Amino acid sequence: MELAKAVRDETAMAMRVLGRLARDDNLAVSPLSLHAALTLLGAGARGATLDQIVAFLGPAGGPAHAALASHVALRSLADSAPGGGENEDRGGPKVRFANGIWVDSALRLKAAYARVVADKYRAEARPVSFRDTPEEARRQINEWFKSATAGRIKDFLPERAVDSETPAVLGNALYFKGAWESKFDARSTRDDVFYLPNGRHAFAQFMSSGKRQYIACRAGYKVLRLPYARGHDKDRLFAMYIYLPDERHGLPDMLRRLCSDPALIESSDTLTEKVPVGAFRVPRFTLSYKMNAAALLQDLGLRLPFEYPAADLSEMVESAPERIVVSAVYHESLVEVNEEGTEAAAATAVVMSFGCAWPVHVVDFVADHPFMFLIKEDISGVVVFAGLVTNPSASS
Repeated sequence: MELAKAVRDETAMAMRVLGRLARDDNLAVSPLSLHAALTLLGAGARGATLDQIVAFLGPAGGPAHAALASHVALRSLADSAPGGGENEDRGGPKVRFANGIWVDSALRLKAAYARVVADKYRAEARPVSFRDTPEEARRQINEWFKSATAGRIKDFLPERAVDSETPAVLGNALYFKGAWESKFDARSTRDDVFYLPNGRHAFAQFMSSGKRQYIACRAGYKVLRLPYARGHDKDRLFAMYIYLPDERHGLPDMLRRLCSDPALIESSDTLTEKVPVGAFRVPRFTLSYKMNAAALLQDLGLRLPFEYPAADLSEMVESAPERIVVSAVYHESLVEVNEEGTEAAAATAVVMSFGCAWPVHVVDFVADHPFMFLIKEDISGVVVFAGLVTNPSASS
């Protein structure tokens, strides 16, 4: 029950982030990666700072969100075997989910914190010399992210992201590659018009199919569920959900509605039956998005970890010479969708510093105008990736 409540909170956080970032550009984020990084941060916080992190994650409470982060790390998204080989043999999606902590070699993590993050979140602590060789430390961290995301996220931390005043960095990396349960025939892919938010249009490559689909018609929008092949893995089930407004310029209104009531987010329990389709087109797209999420998180109410001297992250490092604050939260996501399936990766790094810082008979589903997508693990319900597609031909 507590896991279900935490999943609802994680979904609500996904919608808050999408709603705040939404512009006229393509967008992709990983709410789950952000959740994992903030849970690692919360494990090292106390007092009002911990209370605010827990409140930001949602009303399910600290123990529930800790349990969800642990469940994801140890079960829902855990590698089936080193390198993911066993998972590939079982025919299901290839999944990697990793947490890491880098601490300056002149410091030491508190034993209790090191034990909790290792046992519950599989976070391996690595000593680096931020004080003496910060650029070498940055290179090592970036190599870890590159390896953990199968080479899809490179040069994650920008130059001067860490310096001699960096005591520690917390990181989460996520990689997903799954084939559709029912693949699209590439011979049916055609160029067609996609209507842009500015009233113009562009041409995009649209995949199509005449097969029955999981589609629900809601007031003002439709939802398509595209499951990924499960193979022999019965412990997890992934699917992409595409939320398509009925009106060409209906994405902002639909987002506002879903943000105000995340209970409207669909699940495998609500999209259980396939329906016949008439016109059916979904664009191929590749998009990436990178940001420093510090301002976003503060804007959404998470302020204390960034504020000096209010931040209390004293449960993390032994004998810190000064108060530790969060100086930056780097986040990057990329999602590629084609006829075969989906490849996606995400990375989140919390950089710290000493001192001051901040039911239908026949349904048409033609996604030829801006839409929202979610990639979920359907058994737990967690939102792994979320995004907005406003121009699939502007893929990056």
